[in-house]
Amino acid sequence: MNTNVFKKAQKGQAMVFGLLFMAVAIMTLLILYNQGQLVKNRVQLENAADAAVYSQAKLSARNQNFIAYTNRAMVANEVSIGQMVALLSWAKHYQQVNGFTNFPAYTIPIAPPSPVTMQTILNVVLIPWKTMGSIVKVPAEEMVDVWPKVASYVNGALGLFQKVFALSTMEAQIEINLKVVNDHEFDPDNPEMFTPVVGWYFFTQNVLLTYFGENFSPDNVYNSLVPADTDNADEHALVAEFLGDQLGTLDTMINANSPGISKSSNTSSATGANVNTPEEEDSSVEAYQRFAAIVNRNREAFTKDRHWDFGPPQIDFGFDLTLDFGIVTMRIELNIGLWMGIKNDGGTAYIANDDLDTNQDLASIGWSSIDVTSFGIQIDIDLFVNIEICFLGCTDFDLVDIDITIPIGLPLAGATHQLVSDKKYAKDGLSDWGFPGMADPGMYGGDDDDPRNSGAFDFFHALALGWGQTSPTLLPGMYGIRPIDVTDSYGAPPAFYSLGDSFQESGTSYEFTIALAKSLDDVETTDSPTFDISTGNETDWDKDDISYTRFDVQTRSRTEGTDFAADYQKIAWMDNRPMMTISSAETYFSNPMQKNADGSDEPASLFSPFWDARLKEPSAVAILIATGEVDWQDMIDGMSGSAVTMVEWLLNAVADKMIDEGVDYLVSQIDSPVDKIIEPPLREVADKVKGAAIDAVIDELEVYLP
Repeated sequence: MNTNVFKKAQKGQAMVFGLLFMAVAIMTLLILYNQGQLVKNRVQLENAADAAVYSQAKLSARNQNFIAYTNRAMVANEVSIGQMVALLSWAKHYQQVNGFTNFPAYTIPIAPPSPVTMQTILNVVLIPWKTMGSIVKVPAEEMVDVWPKVASYVNGALGLFQKVFALSTMEAQIEINLKVVNDHEFDPDNPEMFTPVVGWYFFTQNVLLTYFGENFSPDNVYNSLVPADTDNADEHALVAEFLGDQLGTLDTMINANSPGISKSSNTSSATGANVNTPEEEDSSVEAYQRFAAIVNRNREAFTKDRHWDFGPPQIDFGFDLTLDFGIVTMRIELNIGLWMGIKNDGGTAYIANDDLDTNQDLASIGWSSIDVTSFGIQIDIDLFVNIEICFLGCTDFDLVDIDITIPIGLPLAGATHQLVSDKKYAKDGLSDWGFPGMADPGMYGGDDDDPRNSGAFDFFHALALGWGQTSPTLLPGMYGIRPIDVTDSYGAPPAFYSLGDSFQESGTSYEFTIALAKSLDDVETTDSPTFDISTGNETDWDKDDISYTRFDVQTRSRTEGTDFAADYQKIAWMDNRPMMTISSAETYFSNPMQKNADGSDEPASLFSPFWDARLKEPSAVAILIATGEVDWQDMIDGMSGSAVTMVEWLLNAVADKMIDEGVDYLVSQIDSPVDKIIEPPLREVADKVKGAAIDAVIDELEVYLP
């Protein structure tokens, strides 16, 4: 056998296997490269979307904290007004003591036929207090006439600033979206990522839900999802039911409130429809009820409760008695306390003329202050009787358990003062303020922990309160009929933003969603054109049993099909073969420094600046809109068009509503003829600010759009 021939026949076999291995390796490397390019671009897209939507939510949280700070400033200004009114009422009740020393019981001679009466003695003894009241009253009257106007103007300006800042936040959200996305480009000079039209719809949706929830029309969605005859009626009904849970009870998150009118009565909605509804009026009433409660809760001590008493220590006496009748035992405890002296009570409250339960009551909110002083005797009687019966066992029950206070007071001084926007809103009689012995509403002084401090309407002051209405010196009464007891320099309660009821409970905002895309043709792979990243036959995309998930939206293009979803995505995502993704975020409220008395968390509000932002999973509704199972144009009345026209429509509508409404209210606070002078330049500045800001955003938007 020729071994040389055999050896030559064996040569080259390893090369065949080597070539096969190299081919497999090259194909593997190409696949890895292609998949790596797709993953690289998808991660870039997702990171950009997460950063952009988080930035949008962070800006919104900053706006909500700005509202909280300005709302707190308004509260502080209101409290300062109340301090002035309290000081004037306190000074007046000492200054006009002669109106109370003419009480009939004081005019009887002490020892007839001597002409000396208690009135004579009181007029001499009270001279220092009358002098002090007269001295303090003069500057206090000036302050009450001037300071409320200044504070009201400042609050009106703060309300306008809230609206301007809200508009500025929207513009900043648009700009930061564009810039953050551009910063995530591989080559910022040759941008490939873009926000498609559906992405700007998501932005518009959030703004409208945040400020004008009434513009949403979920009924349109129901009608489009539940056709009369369809093979998928059950599935569509489930989707409609889900949407009903998400959108069936729409609530505006941030409500604009103005006294005397609903938040939308003087303007139209963003779509041009009047939205002056009873629900909105109720929302404004509830917002001002909370605002007044916060103001009253933050009154400083002098404004809230001006109580002092003077007299010897209380005398207590009584007895404990036990009577044993065999099977029946009776225990009797009696305690009598006797106190004699002078009591002064007063308080100043931020309240409406009548019950604050209708929209018309809002304009009557103002400051009411009352001070009253009496001297006399207060008798406290505590009687407790317990019976125990022992027969085949013992049982007992309380027969009597009473605590009676018998006050007998004589009038020494009293006064009221009211600060309102118009004198027609002033109380004009004692019955409008309350009645002696009424359950203390906590408005005009009082302390549950002090048995001698029951506020200005303590029964101890019953004669003083009545004499304030009937004294010949004070006629026609000190409760609001006399011009000197009412000042109308108050500019009315401020316009401010408040948080919707459902958001006070949830502590989170509506969903912020952003949609980003880039063309698959811009993703560099070894295939030319870019290889198809679909999972199989194109007809698969048309099958009804393929469910849409966030993974699909993040990684794949569904535009290859021929159904509505494919055509929808080509329009909504602005590309024939887009790589697309959506990301979501929200603002949330959390105050780590404060708990309620019961240990629970502080409820969310726009008076506490503890709003922050975080990423979240996109909702099923966002997925449905992104994939075309729900047409975004069905979601908002009158909404359609390109990204530029949509954003321009939104900014103009919001600017006209917010800024113009703010200017209207601020001008309404300014007295004539100054309002006529300041209104034209103020409106001119507002229009220029709106125009310049919107034009700048639109110009920048046009540069970034593909």
